[in-house]
Amino acid sequence: MKRTLLSLTLALFLLPALSGCAGLYANVREVEQLLVIQTMGLDGGEGGVRLSLASGAGIKAAGSPTRLHASAPTVSAAIEQIRSRANEDDLFCAHVGHVLIGEGAAESGVDAFLSYICRSRDLRLSVPLYLVRGGSAEEAVLGVGDESYGICDALDAADADVRLRGDGRLTSAAEIVSSLARCGSALICAVEYRPSAEEARSGGAAAGPVMTVAPAGYGVLKGDRLCGGIDREQAVGVGLLLNDTGPCELLVRDREGRPVTLTLERGGSELRPLWSDAGALEGLEISVWAVASAAELGVSGQGGDSAWEDDLTARLEAELARRVGSVLQLSRELGADFLDLGGRVERADPRRFAALEPSFGDLLPDLRLRLSVSGRLAHTGDIRGGSA
Repeated sequence: MKRTLLSLTLALFLLPALSGCAGLYANVREVEQLLVIQTMGLDGGEGGVRLSLASGAGIKAAGSPTRLHASAPTVSAAIEQIRSRANEDDLFCAHVGHVLIGEGAAESGVDAFLSYICRSRDLRLSVPLYLVRGGSAEEAVLGVGDESYGICDALDAADADVRLRGDGRLTSAAEIVSSLARCGSALICAVEYRPSAEEARSGGAAAGPVMTVAPAGYGVLKGDRLCGGIDREQAVGVGLLLNDTGPCELLVRDREGRPVTLTLERGGSELRPLWSDAGALEGLEISVWAVASAAELGVSGQGGDSAWEDDLTARLEAELARRVGSVLQLSRELGADFLDLGGRVERADPRRFAALEPSFGDLLPDLRLRLSVSGRLAHTGDIRGGSA
């Protein structure tokens, strides 16, 4: 009798769930009505912010990326303005994977944008931030791609390119905030808005090329304002100085003037502070090392003997010294320690660093720099047809 009563009670309890098709359908509809935003663009506007948002292709049934924009006093107000005009769709920003900041907005200051990201319930601190070099975030978010390809796809491709190469790195909101707090300056990954190699799918050649974004080195933030830039060639020097580099190509010429493409395989740097007898920081001694391989010779070029290799190694060292030196010089000219050289000095000698007067950032423009580069070639035997 007790077992029968228990079974009846369970059946009555489960009956609403078993017959709740309408409730399940309602939940499915709610999910289908979500407009998943994957890219956010931030620009300055008169008295506020110009916000641009984009979903990826295939998010909606039609398959085309959704592109939205609004202007308001704050980012939150702009989002609410877009939400109010989104008809049946409900904006879902928890999957934002890229945040673009226009160059003009970055020159005016990014503190308000960083504060929004840090306080947002939707955005992650690990979200990558990008500077749109020479343009606005709005034109990139709204203008990249066509009916089947958008800014989200272009940034995914740019991300993969940056991760695989040694002439750039992604910069998250957390990293930028931390660097600004620690060093007073920071690097922000830069992209440029430009035509791609593809023609518009809907209109053929007459429609012109599809616009895209591509990696373009870094922007330099001092305080919260953009104060300079580092192109992709110089960015190789950044990777070596930060001990965060990967494969990338370097074009040099051998002693006969023939072009040789070298692949930088790995590299890094060491730093030694130079102190006076009185304990004052006088300079920095920076040693850079790199290993590269000869990936391609010119049309008529052939690998030579050991003297040829020695000469090519010297040319590799000179090229890397030029790139590293230009980055160090920019840091000194701007008085911006975006390479965290001060942190390395502190780790080398915490006691002396703590006693520095004035601070490292104030000393940086006048510090004496000694730069040395040591290169090594690998796999050159393969180029000459012999064994390595």
